Amino acid sequence: MLLCVPLSMMDIPGPCKHAITMDHLLQLKQLISNQLRNGCSITYTFIERKHLSMVCYVKATLPRVLELFNVHFKYVQDSGSAQAVFSIQNLILNIYSHHCIPSLNEELEEDPVAFERQYNESPAQALQRVEEVLSLYLHLITTTNTSLNWTCEQEYSSSLPPTVTQLTTSTESAVELFWQDPQGSFSDDFYRLGFIVVCICGAFLILLTAYCLLERKKLQRQLHRTRISSDWGLQVVENFEIQEDVSIIFSTHLIFLQKYQTA
Repeated sequence: MLLCVPLSMMDIPGPCKHAITMDHLLQLKQLISNQLRNGCSITYTFIERKHLSMVCYVKATLPRVLELFNVHFKYVQDSGSAQAVFSIQNLILNIYSHHCIPSLNEELEEDPVAFERQYNESPAQALQRVEEVLSLYLHLITTTNTSLNWTCEQEYSSSLPPTVTQLTTSTESAVELFWQDPQGSFSDDFYRLGFIVVCICGAFLILLTAYCLLERKKLQRQLHRTRISSDWGLQVVENFEIQEDVSIIFSTHLIFLQKYQTA
């Protein structure tokens, strides 16, 4: 019965599906709350969204996130902030090592330098941009049941915005979109419910089969015992009849001897 369920209906775990979790975003939020609000600023290069789709924006921005952490966010080893930075860096490296997002193919795609922009902001603002990117990636992999198309040749080479309506790029909107996507939630819940129902039916079928086998074995044992008892009863009857015949013959022989002696 499990083979009758399409694989698309199962929530199959994998390195890409569960590479990023809400725990990573919580670590990032904690790191943002640890930053100074005033006094210092950093200058860094990041990708501006413009007309890029969610997929191509995430693909172009993740290398910049690694660069941002390597240059501007270094903390004392084993501190909470250092562990949070290490966790996010590890996350991005795992995404690339498992080929969840392909690296930029210079033979097919132009480097998205046209979307680069230099920012001079506080560390907290820079981390908020990182949070936006990771929230978008989390939304992509948790609400899409098919494999994502990471080919961005046309978008990186075009400077004209597409005719479709752009999605908002704020972190709050991305997180809200992740939690409030009715179609994705309905689809995931439907597939998960179908898989659970099939598993329950399969379990009942296995239990029913096991019960039938046990009852069959009990019936076979009873029949075997009945057959043995019947055979033993027949044997007793036969032995009794033989003994009776012998007694009759012996009695007849005695009567004959008595008559002979009298004569």
